[in-house]
Amino acid sequence: MTFYFLCRKNEISEGELKEFVLNEIELLVVKYAGQIYCLEARCTHAGAPLAEGELKDDVLQCPWHGSRFNIKNGLVVRGPAAKQLRTFNCFIEEDRLLVEL
Repeated sequence: MTFYFLCRKNEISEGELKEFVLNEIELLVVKYAGQIYCLEARCTHAGAPLAEGELKDDVLQCPWHGSRFNIKNGLVVRGPAAKQLRTFNCFIEEDRLLVEL
């Protein structure tokens, strides 16, 4: 696995859903309760852009059909999606957000 720079840590605000493309992989970065999480950026049900969804606590709701995912582990909280979101390890080094692919 290799670590890649995504952005500076201050470029992501609390509760923000921010999309990145890295090595042709669409990533969604979410900051919740001071922690940063990195998930695949498209809903596993119909491919909706999750950056347009809504974050309520640690649950992300898809903007198209209402599927809900836990941002901490990618698990489906409510369908119609049946497949969980892929998650990626990420961490802060100095002021840089790095993700492992």
